Amino acid sequence: MTGIADTEYRVAHLRDRLADDEIGELGLRIECHGDHVTVRGTVPSEQRRAAVERIVAQVLAGLVVYTDITLADDRPPVGVEDLR
Repeated sequence: MTGIADTEYRVAHLRDRLADDEIGELGLRIECHGDHVTVRGTVPSEQRRAAVERIVAQVLAGLVVYTDITLADDRPPVGVEDLR
């Protein structure tokens, strides 16, 4: 396989790995954009982000990949929400 078909196959494989691997990450968007792939979303911890980036590097080796993976804000609210 070459070109777009190969990239789409590898992206599908990446989605499977992220869902099935030790991290069980389903909340990321993975998109093919011609000559590159973008992975974006929010994860709960720095360790999870590192695990995702490791798997992305393994599965998509040799492709141009941009990541925008942020950490969830798990801090409690600082004030009372006014619902009036």
